[in-house]
Amino acid sequence: MKTSTLATFRVTAAPDKVQSNLASTAWPTKAGRDSLEASVVTAIVLVRAEIQRIPEVAETIAQIPEVSEVYSVTGEFDLVAMVRVRTHDELADVIPGRLNKVPGVTHTETHIAFRTYSRHDLDAAFSLGLGAEI
Repeated sequence: MKTSTLATFRVTAAPDKVQSNLASTAWPTKAGRDSLEASVVTAIVLVRAEIQRIPEVAETIAQIPEVSEVYSVTGEFDLVAMVRVRTHDELADVIPGRLNKVPGVTHTETHIAFRTYSRHDLDAAFSLGLGAEI
């Protein structure tokens, strides 16, 4: 049986002194999703930045080739960066290797996605008659 992996990293030190708590768990996957899930590892990186540098930090992070999007958000974190790589090993190059070293980044928390749900998937499910009849 094939599995997908969820791992979370919490970086609480300066970028040059990375400390992380790694939790890794395996879940079974559907056979139809194996090839897609194996081809891309998606990391959701929550970023705290020096308040006066948030726009500059966001623009710099967005220039990292493996970063597909950067969002400014409300709440405990200032930015959310979507990182997409082919292997888990590449995350070490991208997140602690480059993203955490962006001037103005003070803290990151990384979540690895183990399954993707899209609006397209939900629309397809309802079109199959899985919704309640009125």
